Amino acid sequence: MNRLACAILLLLSTLSVSAQAPVVVGSKNFTEQEILAEIIAGLIERGTDRSVRRRLGLGGTDVCHAALLGGQIDIYPEYTGTGLLNVLRAGVIGAPGEAYLAVASAYRERYDLVWLAPIGFNNTYAITVRSGDADARGWTRISDLLTDAEDLRAGFTAEFMERPDGYPGLRAAYGYGFGSSSDLDPGLMYQALADGQVDVICAFATDGRIEAFDLRVLEDDLGFFPPYDAAPVVRGELLRADPSLRAVLALLAGAISDDDMRRMNHAVDVLGRDPRAVAAEWVDARIGLGDGLPGAVPGGREGLLAMGWRRRAEVLDKTGEHLVLTALGTGIAVLIGVPLGVLIHRWRAARAPVLAMTEIVQTIPSLAMLAFLFAIYGLLGTAPAVTALVLYALLPIVLNTFTGLRGVPAQVVEAAVGVGMSGWQRLRLIELPLAAPVIIAGVRAATVLTVGIATLSTYIGAGGLGDFIARGLARNDTRLTLLGAIPAAVMAVTLSLLIRLVERRMSR
Repeated sequence: MNRLACAILLLLSTLSVSAQAPVVVGSKNFTEQEILAEIIAGLIERGTDRSVRRRLGLGGTDVCHAALLGGQIDIYPEYTGTGLLNVLRAGVIGAPGEAYLAVASAYRERYDLVWLAPIGFNNTYAITVRSGDADARGWTRISDLLTDAEDLRAGFTAEFMERPDGYPGLRAAYGYGFGSSSDLDPGLMYQALADGQVDVICAFATDGRIEAFDLRVLEDDLGFFPPYDAAPVVRGELLRADPSLRAVLALLAGAISDDDMRRMNHAVDVLGRDPRAVAAEWVDARIGLGDGLPGAVPGGREGLLAMGWRRRAEVLDKTGEHLVLTALGTGIAVLIGVPLGVLIHRWRAARAPVLAMTEIVQTIPSLAMLAFLFAIYGLLGTAPAVTALVLYALLPIVLNTFTGLRGVPAQVVEAAVGVGMSGWQRLRLIELPLAAPVIIAGVRAATVLTVGIATLSTYIGAGGLGDFIARGLARNDTRLTLLGAIPAAVMAVTLSLLIRLVERRMSR
């Protein structure tokens, strides 16, 4: 009887563990973050009984931090300098140990977030130029750029342009600014510098492309940049509920040096390897389990068709996510937009404000809209993404509904009135059927627009084909970009043709 009871208890314990929600691992939208997130996910999957859900490529520090606070993700890799200056809005602490302790203490007290032990490398910002220019002009330190600064073109990431430990602080510390500065995607900066499109960039010290593109890091002779020691940041509630996670993630403590991280970044950004495969190799070597991930690329750059075939299941999954976003966004916009079009047709006083509001929405940049809605909802994923898609899809639907109804011949409406039809009957039986081809044309335009805008939903964790596009931009990898862009284009054309067929049938 005792053995049976023990067996039942063991079974219940196993079921309880397996029933636990997946650990959600997040990352920002550049290569190193994705590699680290995959390493964290791999350690959890192989060292515990927990499953993992990945939400990678999120739109920067603010999004990741808000997602962590809101429980949308459970863990992501962060850097001490970023936490200190960007999140806590504290001053610079130059000593790495002191910076880590200050960040860890403040995060625990304010947010119930735990900084685990540093991973071992310091990915500080690095002001970087072409080696040929450095040799020709004698540049070895950031201060050396002073005499040439007005003639130099800088290319910085969007975050660097605004952060206190970025361009504003750098300009104040060194006493000069550059002749021009452009916002560049992290994956495009290095190529832009190598090609001579810009003269200075804010590289990352552990990026393998510095050596690959023959670039030169200038010495931070004033010690402006704080330490950026990487470490996993985890929700305290999760660690209290499952202490085994702390134990397995302790394997990361001091385990990756600057050179190690640079080699892994180089493998992805320069050699074209899959971040998950590179991460799996590190996990294998660290804990000696498994033989890597099924289907991982052993090395080298495969072609687009080969990559697409190998990742066909993922492409189909992302295409499905994208189709759902498009259907929800367009469908809800139809339910709102058609009645609004009827309203402004019937009620003249509502025409100007309704059209003004829908037109103003179109002028708001898509990423800004997504960031704004994310802040309102406090959630990653479908809700803010679909809300944005609905708002952008409204204008063509409202306008075409209004135009279609105005185009109904006046004599037809008069005849309907003459036979005693009510306003609702005229609308349902006469006006909307006659206006249907024009309304459907508006739905077609809205659908195509929605397919395109939905690619940006990746930055707030809504998934879809934009995941591939964002990863491709982050790594300057055209194959990955096309892996998302081609299915999105095919989807837009296919949906447009299908709706066009419906439109033609309605016109007969």
